[in-house]
Amino acid sequence: MWIVRASSASLGLPLAYVINLLLIHVPGAYAYVVSGGAYSGMVPGGDYVADGILLTAIGVACFVVGVRVAVAGSRIKLGVMERLASFHDRRFLLFCLLGGWFLAFGLTPLRNVPTLGAAIVYGSAIWMLAVMIGLSHAVRSRRSSGVVLWMAALLVYPSTVLLFGGFLSYGTAAMIIVGSFAVISLRSAFSAFLIILLVGYLGLSLFVEYFNSRAELRAVLWSGAGFEQRVDAVANAFSNFRFFSVDDPAHLDALAQRLNQNEFVGLAADRLQHGDVEYLKGRSFFEGLIAPVPRAIWPSKPVYGGSGSVVSDLTGLQLSETTSWGVGNVMEFYINFGLWSLIAAFVALGYLIGWLDRRAALSIASQHPSRALVYFLPAVALIQPNGSLVELTGGAFAALLAAHGWRFAWREYNRMAGGRRQRVPAYRTHEHR
Repeated sequence: MWIVRASSASLGLPLAYVINLLLIHVPGAYAYVVSGGAYSGMVPGGDYVADGILLTAIGVACFVVGVRVAVAGSRIKLGVMERLASFHDRRFLLFCLLGGWFLAFGLTPLRNVPTLGAAIVYGSAIWMLAVMIGLSHAVRSRRSSGVVLWMAALLVYPSTVLLFGGFLSYGTAAMIIVGSFAVISLRSAFSAFLIILLVGYLGLSLFVEYFNSRAELRAVLWSGAGFEQRVDAVANAFSNFRFFSVDDPAHLDALAQRLNQNEFVGLAADRLQHGDVEYLKGRSFFEGLIAPVPRAIWPSKPVYGGSGSVVSDLTGLQLSETTSWGVGNVMEFYINFGLWSLIAAFVALGYLIGWLDRRAALSIASQHPSRALVYFLPAVALIQPNGSLVELTGGAFAALLAAHGWRFAWREYNRMAGGRRQRVPAYRTHEHR
């Protein structure tokens, strides 16, 4: 948070990645520690949890180093963050908001079409840019009506995904991305840190209630129920809401079972070190490199989205085939060549997200918001700490295609809306590396 606040040009995307990464590692380790080892997840014994959280800590530190390198050596003219936070082109924000919702909810049947489906999924994230800018502007200008309006817009996506899909994680990730910019836009670093802690505690409280009632909730949501029945099911799931407590075994079990990626990381590392399985030796890095090739061009491309069987293969666990078991960035970076591939990959990822975040922020500050999409959408696609390299690289490429599509649509929208709109004087920035 200190780095992105000091960089003078950021949308908070590096911070969003770190929070999303820690969310699937720290709560599970915390549950193990406070329970004295009683809650370790799926595998008895806490050594795997300890090893996993250690490798995660190393990965996070390397990611931060990468971000720091991306913003080092640049001199930005003062006032960029003020210009960034004060940007409020209503036409552009409305274009992004409605356009993103249209892709997210209106083109669902096309998501199974190769390449096009990926562009629709990752291109729909454009709504996040509208909400993060609108919400930050409302907070800084202290307009309560604006804050309420943009908060309502923020809740549309997670509420819809929960009501019609029964999933909480997708909406949570989106809210963290949007909220990260609002947090770093605050003038007080102490206030920003305090908000992260308070929202984090509330978020964990909501999660444990959802986790302990999700079987009954999904039984209704996946049964083709009507809208009123869905609303009632969600309301009933949170009707006995209780704040998170370390004295509640159900709460600790929820953290250990679902937010404990350390267990997979530690178990895989142990099996690799004892020679029970072999390192991938760059196989998943190669798959990540070829993932962006459109299937329309290469129909028989041997890679697919998702983690496949790599988690069960490396850990030796018999995992349910009806549940998605993400390999996660920490585990996948490590299982290729060990600690050195973990370090190098996280430094590179930190640098890439930091650079894209910076360029997106500078584009908006210089009154070129449509150009910011070329950097913003790929950066958001890279914020998948529980995904695979195939999903990261393939998603970033699809997001880049979608970004250029949105830039074309924005130009056409302006032309149809009355020709050339009045331009705002560009705010020039100067960088020296």
